[in-house]
Amino acid sequence: MTRTSSRVYKITQEGAFAVLAKAREVEAKGKNVIHMEIGEPDFDTPENIKRAAIEALTKGATHYTPTPGIPELRKAIAERISTDLGVNVDWKNVLVTLGCKEAIFASIMSIVDDGDEVIYPNPGYPAYESITAYAGGKPVPLRLSESNEFRMTPEEVNELMTSRTKAIIINSPHNPCGSVLRKEDVKGIVEVAEDRNAFVISDEIYYPILFDGLKHYSPLSFAKKDNVILVDGFSKRYAMTGWRLGYVVAPSDLVEPMTKLLNNLTSCPNQFVQYAGIEALRGPQDSVKQMVKAYEERRNAVMEKLKEIENITYLRPQGAFYAFINVQKILSRVGMNSEQLVARLIEDYGVAVLHGSSMGAYGEGFIRISFANSVENLIEGISRLKRAFNNMLRR
Repeated sequence: MTRTSSRVYKITQEGAFAVLAKAREVEAKGKNVIHMEIGEPDFDTPENIKRAAIEALTKGATHYTPTPGIPELRKAIAERISTDLGVNVDWKNVLVTLGCKEAIFASIMSIVDDGDEVIYPNPGYPAYESITAYAGGKPVPLRLSESNEFRMTPEEVNELMTSRTKAIIINSPHNPCGSVLRKEDVKGIVEVAEDRNAFVISDEIYYPILFDGLKHYSPLSFAKKDNVILVDGFSKRYAMTGWRLGYVVAPSDLVEPMTKLLNNLTSCPNQFVQYAGIEALRGPQDSVKQMVKAYEERRNAVMEKLKEIENITYLRPQGAFYAFINVQKILSRVGMNSEQLVARLIEDYGVAVLHGSSMGAYGEGFIRISFANSVENLIEGISRLKRAFNNMLRR
């Protein structure tokens, strides 16, 4: 008998945190490192949100709450979804979680049995594959291609559907590719799922970080059956990564079992943080608009600077705050994989990016640049990339 569960080895660590740790080690030795690896807003949480948390603390909001969250926050989430997406949501179908990651975990664990298949975008957020495998399911990657704008189409989904397909995961705007699904993509995927009695798990954590006037389309807008699970959170749009606040909008028959699972995981969300979430949703949204504007300016600066680097290709990100860069020509000439390249960039050139293979097997040959940093640092970071690639190719 082994000391550990075989199931636990199916869980993988998120690569961005491992790269961040490596970069911190190099910094501790006195070397300056430009950080473009971690998907974390560099903005501070807006003051009105922080004040709401402090006020809640002073009033004694330090106790257990109902497992699904306090009703006021669940109602505020339902109201915000209705306002932003034009979809009516019953607040009793909203479950508050410790970040969007727990929302993803609870969603997959609540529906997947041994052998069930889950279609997910690859490259994509690594938790999709990891948690599906942990649940005993079979992760089925849908390969996103540069030639198709890193989009997930209904036709591609349909080709992967089998009698064992339990769920289809979509993520738009997309991490790591910065792509955005079109209306016909989302509507078509929902229709495929409904035809085959499968769930759609929609990860909308990067809404509303959209550029060039693009519009966000949620599967909730097209669903005719109660088969859409929406997962989202406060980390990205409100710069609240460390607050650990997210949520699930679950079909009615999943509310009770998912609540039981969340109860066993964490009992309940942090009480005073939930009051901060109410203020985030019901308070002024100016800070969100300002952050999105800043991200678009940074995106533009990154695109302009990348033109100076030879032997790479890339698409213009349409949302989120990532650029996914094809470095296959460079890797083939220097005899490295993307993870080895990232280590070299940190150690020798003081620039941290994320290796594409950390986002799935089909991410190999790419690196992800996060532009959640200042324009000045981004320009310097890309200048270091240019110098590094030029030096490597000369040898």
